[in-house]
Amino acid sequence: MAKKLGKLNPFKRNYKKNDTPDVPTFKQNLQACRFVDAGKQLIIREDRLFALKQEGIGSKMKLVEEEEDSESRLAKDYEDLVELVMRTLENSLDLQSDEEQEVLRDAVHAVLLEEEQDARWEAFQEKGRPSWRPRRCKQNHEALLERLVHRRMEEAELDSSVEMDSSIHQSITRKAKRLKKDLLKVVTWVRSCYPEHENVCQFYATLYHNTFSAKLREVAEYTLCDEDCTLLLQWVNQEYPNILSVRQIKEVIDHTKLDPLLPEDMITPLEKQFLTSKKMEVSTHLRKILDREETAWKQGALPQLRDQVYCCLQAIDVIQCFHGHVEDTQKMLGDETKARNITCQMNNFLKDYKIFHAKVIKSRQTNTEAVLMVNLSFLIQCRDYITKNAHLFPEEVKTDCLSLLTTMTERSQHYFTSNMHKELKDLYRKVGSYDWLKDSHGVCEELLAKLERHIQKFNNLDKMCCQELLGGMHKEFLAEYVRKMMKQKIKLSNKDQQQMAASELCLNSERIHTCLTAAGSNMDWLKDILPKLAELLKLQDPDSIKLELVNLMRVCPDLSDRHISAWLKLKGNLSTLDRRKIRESVTCSQDQINEKSDSLQFSRRFFSIVRIK
Repeated sequence: MAKKLGKLNPFKRNYKKNDTPDVPTFKQNLQACRFVDAGKQLIIREDRLFALKQEGIGSKMKLVEEEEDSESRLAKDYEDLVELVMRTLENSLDLQSDEEQEVLRDAVHAVLLEEEQDARWEAFQEKGRPSWRPRRCKQNHEALLERLVHRRMEEAELDSSVEMDSSIHQSITRKAKRLKKDLLKVVTWVRSCYPEHENVCQFYATLYHNTFSAKLREVAEYTLCDEDCTLLLQWVNQEYPNILSVRQIKEVIDHTKLDPLLPEDMITPLEKQFLTSKKMEVSTHLRKILDREETAWKQGALPQLRDQVYCCLQAIDVIQCFHGHVEDTQKMLGDETKARNITCQMNNFLKDYKIFHAKVIKSRQTNTEAVLMVNLSFLIQCRDYITKNAHLFPEEVKTDCLSLLTTMTERSQHYFTSNMHKELKDLYRKVGSYDWLKDSHGVCEELLAKLERHIQKFNNLDKMCCQELLGGMHKEFLAEYVRKMMKQKIKLSNKDQQQMAASELCLNSERIHTCLTAAGSNMDWLKDILPKLAELLKLQDPDSIKLELVNLMRVCPDLSDRHISAWLKLKGNLSTLDRRKIRESVTCSQDQINEKSDSLQFSRRFFSIVRIK
């Protein structure tokens, strides 16, 4: 036994029997809350008692009795010290002064001192240690703080000035407020009382996090109404992360080391319930907007004018409603991809809108044109919104939505362009005729004068919608002009006639382009169509004609063999053999041009709407 105990030599200290230093007693230190000094005194006594045992001095009964009495007193003193230290630690979050903070700091270091003393005894068997070793003060300290946090969270009171109907909302909110307030206390008051390596802020954060998490899990186990389901998700993905993002807290706490507030098997059904509710909410709101528009149309109401421009209220309402719900869902679920689950409601809404749109087009009500103008503005704004926010939509939903919008936009534009063609039908007949050849300027002016009167009805359209509608009309008007020229009502039998016709085409092109761009069209590239066709009439050399046709195909890749054939037949002095050779040569070049053409060139499709037999 003596051999084993010999390992404790580092504990042995030399003491003088008559040494009575002028220092406070243990009880005085304890009363003054000098816990470290008091603890050191106890450790010295503990070491002395162990040293007496080691030296074998306790062989006489009297010394044994004194020794036992000393151990008993020492154990009692340790209990008094630990009790007061733990009581101090229990008040860690109630500090209000620097003096109280200093007492807590001393209590913490006393715990760490006791932990060091426990470590010194670890190498010895239980029989060779004092009966109170190990004291496990640090472990008890951590357990005490855990109980402290739990009690404070349970006793947290709600601000009486805040009104909340749900008891769940009240319970979660008061705990969250307590959590935030106490973590800020830890950062401000408690943190400096612990050595940095103890990372006390992270320890407290974990305790509060686990307690708060336990409350949310308890709530999530029940079948919740939609409001409480939303509340839970809001705390998990918004409110609680906001607390951890407070600057003072964020600087000292690593939130990545905290477990999820709710496990996946609890979050998934909550998200599913929330998404189902959100889809219904979006669908209901969008349906109300559509019902409102349909009712107003049936009642013959005209769209509102604001600064002499039709105000497209449905575009504002639909986009704000939809985007607001998507953003809310994204924030609520903390994941953009999950928010895409509700974007299918836009697809469903547009399908319903298409039915309404078709009814308006077929109707003969006095407000039909005005309603279709506003509808066109709505369709364009929706298209631009989806295009700019494509990341919010699954690819399939985005494609379906844009397809629906394109179909409705084209139908609206067709409604207006077909009306334009009806009004200009009689004047179109003169284009490409001998009357046109004699006075193309007069024919063109007459056409444009009537066209200008027709497009005055679009003065109340907003700029963006006007650009798109008049751009389409510009293209349709010019296509009809070219189609009439290709009907071969005239034969330009010689060079002089061809040059004169080419010159008139160029002048007409300039007049048409000036008229429609002034009205609002942004189809600037259309100004090159007639001049390039005119150049084909002027040229006499077949090889030069081939080159010019290739240039035209670069501008308009949809120029077909039938168009080329129809236009070249205007040249009465071009032989059938030359026309065939030109067409064959150009056809070979067309494939190469299409391979090299970029997306912009392919978007400039003009001749595909020039319908010839």
